[in-house]
Formats: sequence, structure tokens, C-alpha cells
Amino acid sequence: MHVDLNKDYFTESGRSALKAVFASWSLEQCKIWLESSDHIGIPLACELADSKYFPVSNSAKEVRDKILQACLKRGVKIRYNAGLERLQPQNMGWQCSLADGKVLEAKRIVLASGGLSYPHLGTDGSGHKIMSKLGHSMHPMYPALTPLKGPHPGGQQLAGLSLYSVEAAAVVKDKQKGKRKATTAARAGLLFTHRGYSGPAVLDLSHHAIMAAARGLDKPVIKMNWTGHSLESWRQLLDGSQGGAAGVGAVLHRHGLPKRLADALCHEADVTGTPLAQLKKADRVKLLELLTSYPLPITGHEGYPKAEVTGGGIPLSELNCSTMQSRKLEGLYLCGEICDVFGRIGGFNFYWAWLSGRLAGVSAALDA
Repeated sequence: MHVDLNKDYFTESGRSALKAVFASWSLEQCKIWLESSDHIGIPLACELADSKYFPVSNSAKEVRDKILQACLKRGVKIRYNAGLERLQPQNMGWQCSLADGKVLEAKRIVLASGGLSYPHLGTDGSGHKIMSKLGHSMHPMYPALTPLKGPHPGGQQLAGLSLYSVEAAAVVKDKQKGKRKATTAARAGLLFTHRGYSGPAVLDLSHHAIMAAARGLDKPVIKMNWTGHSLESWRQLLDGSQGGAAGVGAVLHRHGLPKRLADALCHEADVTGTPLAQLKKADRVKLLELLTSYPLPITGHEGYPKAEVTGGGIPLSELNCSTMQSRKLEGLYLCGEICDVFGRIGGFNFYWAWLSGRLAGVSAALDA
């Protein structure tokens, strides 16, 4: 079990800082922590198709309850309806002003305030605002791992259609080298929504488009190979020299494309109803591009309400990444989504939350 920091995590901070945090606790140690009855005690099962672990119960409620029980067992006191409104340094510690009117004092603070994603759960970015007032800089925030908006192929409505073997890539122009750089999605699932596109392949790449739009950068092109078949494979399959009366759409459907998508692509290529044997060379070239390198016509995104995580945040350069303590504010430790780090879809953000939270908590306790 391992993670590839270059492929699995995104940050605008230095990679060496990221490595320092991940060196503190391995993925195997995290798994033991989750499974062991001495810690959280959640039985896990491995899904062989993609080597991912899930609770045997397949219940998010069980995960929540087990973690809460483990906290209470160790004497953690939980104060409800008492959000943090202000942090103020004072001699030898910190003063915390809460929404319920109470004021608490502490020598060490671990701030795990989350980001802006899923605001209906209460996240509002308050931690980022507090840290900005205390003097920390902030990489501009944006919704990450969120569905994209845009019309479907051929102007059709394909909502509800799922694909499981796509190959997706975000192609960005590298101004310094004058070349185009492609970042490939690690997952192969795609879902057509009522307003655009979702699924792991799209979510993994969405931040490239969103960040570029938010910062006025060159817009990346997200290209889709709908089936994973290579250009050469499709070229051979669409070779009309063998004759036959089968229509182009039927051939596409026969070789892995859902009928609705096959019809939509034929409509866009203007070959609806055309027998394969009569497919013109120019039309074949256009269809091959639509099959293997389709540029998603992105018009927007679903924003924080459907974003899995928040991109941007406090630069890792402003933290001591061997402890997660602020380099600007002694006794203040930061972790999770408030930091300029997020992972791709598939459990990587849970690992970052637990990893950085553990390092911050252990370091604060040892420094006390």
C-alpha cells in the first residue's frame, strides 16, 4: 500500500513540504489505526478491482460513530453549537471566543476547521478568515473535485448515462516551454448529469479548469476517450473496405459505446444513418477524433455545494511540516482542508485529514 504524492495529491506549495508531512505516518499505519480494536475498530474489506478498502458494513454512519466513540473513550470533551468566532494570542497561550458566548483559554490550539465544500453541513470557511486576520497568507480558494457544466455530445440530453472505461486528460499549455502538458485522470468512470459531467474521471480533473477560470489563466482542454480504445483500434474498426450494410452508429454500439452516446456522436459528426461502407474519409477522421479525443465543452461548474474538497488555502511554507505548527504563530497547529493540499477522488482526502490531524495533535501534545 502506498500513495504517489505527484499523482495523488495537488498543492501549489513545495513538494518537499508535502513529503515531510506524509513521512510521519504511513498508509499501512493508518489502516491499522482504523481496524484495530485498540483504536477505532472498523473492520475493513479490500475491493480487489481497484485495491481500495471499505468498511465491511459499507456504512458511513458506522465510521462516524466509531470515531466519535474512540474520542469519548479517551476523554475528549465535545461542545456542540459553539463554533469558533475568534482566536486571539495572549501571554503563554490562546484565547478562543465561541459562538455560544463562552471564552476558553489554552496553551496549544489545533485548528481543523475544514473548508467551504458542502456548506449545508455547516462549513463556511471561517477558519481561513481567522487565519488571514492573524497574518497568514492564503492561496486563493476554489471548489475542487466538483462536477462540470456543459452541453452533451451532439446537443443531446444524455443525463443518467454512465461509462466505466473512459480515459480523460486535462491538456494545459505550458507557456515557458511552449508545449502542451497533459494530466491524465487516475479513474475511468464518467456520469452524464442533467447539467454536464461528473464521475471520478471528471472530478479528478475539474480543478484544472476551475482554478484557471478563477485566476484568469489559459483555459485547459479536458479531452475524453469514451471507451479507452486507441485511435488505431477505432481506425481499424471503422475501416469500411470490408463493405457491409451496418450503420456507423450500430458499429460504435457493437464495440462498446452505449447506443445513446453512439447516436449523439454520429449526429455531431453528421453521419447519422450512414452505412459504414459509405463513410467518407473526412467524416471518418472527424469521428475518430470525437471517439478518442473529445473536448468537453465546459461552460461552468457546480461550485462548493457539490465539491468534495476546497482547493487553495494556507501555504505549507508557512507551517513547520514536521509538526504542523504555524511558523508565524507559536502554539497554533493547522491540519486538514485549511491547508493548501487536497487529494484525488477515492479516499485520499480522508487520509490527508487523518494524517495531518494526527501529526498536529501529537505535536501539540508533546510541546505542551
